[in-house]
Formats: sequence, C-alpha cells, structure tokens
Amino acid sequence: MPTLDIPITLLDPTGGWVNIPVHVSELDELPVLLHFFSMDQVKSTADFDELKRIIGEFAPRGLRVISVDVTKSDKELRDTNAVEAFARKHDLTHPIAVDDGSMAKAYDVTQTPAWLVFDADSARLRHHFTGRNGAHHARQVLDRFTRYATSAAAPPP
Repeated sequence: MPTLDIPITLLDPTGGWVNIPVHVSELDELPVLLHFFSMDQVKSTADFDELKRIIGEFAPRGLRVISVDVTKSDKELRDTNAVEAFARKHDLTHPIAVDDGSMAKAYDVTQTPAWLVFDADSARLRHHFTGRNGAHHARQVLDRFTRYATSAAAPPP
C-alpha cells in the first residue's frame, strides 16, 4: 500500500513540461490531483475522457490537475514531441510533467493509471487510487475536498 502524508514538493520533472510548467508555489491552498499515466501502456481513452470530465467539474471549484507521463524512454525525456502530440491527439490542455520514473518513485506509484489526491490545507497526499475504479474513487474524494468554496481563485484551464 502506498505511503500517504507525502508533501507535494516534487514538480521538477526530468523530461520537463508539456502545455505549461507548474511551480509548487502555484498550488498553495488548492486541492491537487496528480494523474500518473504511461503513454506506452494506454489501452483506451476512457481514463483521459474521465480526466477531462473531472477537470471540467472540479477546476472551477479550485482543483488543480497535473498529469505525469511516466516513461522509460530516453528519447521521450530528451524530446517531448511525442508527449505533445499525444496531448494534442487526446485534447489534453492541462499541465503534463514528463517523468523518468523518479516522481513515480517518490509518490510510490507502481502502476498506471494512478490518481493521487492532495488536500488544500496541508498540501499532503491523502488518497492514492489505481486500477479500473481509480478515477471513480478519486472523484468521490474530490467532491468532498472541493465542496466548500476556497478563497483561492480557480486555476486557468
């Protein structure tokens, strides 16, 4: 079982960023969803369709969503064109970190997709879901974490 209570301090991916970089200071007092995936292991678009629905529903309530492409490809780490093309193909416009596996290791992500939920108050990992129902479980937690309006403005799309 993954260790919880880990702070969200990573955000320095080896492979860089696709769409827009994120600095940890931008996440103060916001709930955060880290969505780990691997382009090599994507079998269907269902997870990305659900991710877009989550963004549409919860981003206006203050949720910040960051995807993390966990790759073992040196080429992908040196050149993010493949990840950028993947993001365009799936209409993903939110920040995507390109990870060499070190971010996954730091958050004890051993399989993808993985859905990690950080609370707004402490910026610490509170829930870690994987498997076929991971998005469903994350959605239930996000509903609770974003139920009350925060003073922080909703992040840009």
